[in-house]
Amino acid sequence: MKATIDIPEDLYRRVKARSALEGRTVKEVTTELYRRWLEEGPAEPPPEPGEGDPGKAWLEGWSELGARIAEDPQDPRTTRQILLDDRR
Repeated sequence: MKATIDIPEDLYRRVKARSALEGRTVKEVTTELYRRWLEEGPAEPPPEPGEGDPGKAWLEGWSELGARIAEDPQDPRTTRQILLDDRR
């Protein structure tokens, strides 16, 4: 079966050069890597977010901060206006 994939040009050049040094084709190297990857088995699923999830706590902290700032803005300008004024 033929498949087309896009990979960074510099990476392909390095793979092609190394495979040539080893007397192999890029197809052989790619096939070997796919086989190795499949032999490893499926990756473990990420843990479910819970109370001990540091990402959840971080996001909640930022959400609370945003809510506090929105209640009592120090600057009446919009974010866009602040950025435009800062460029001048």
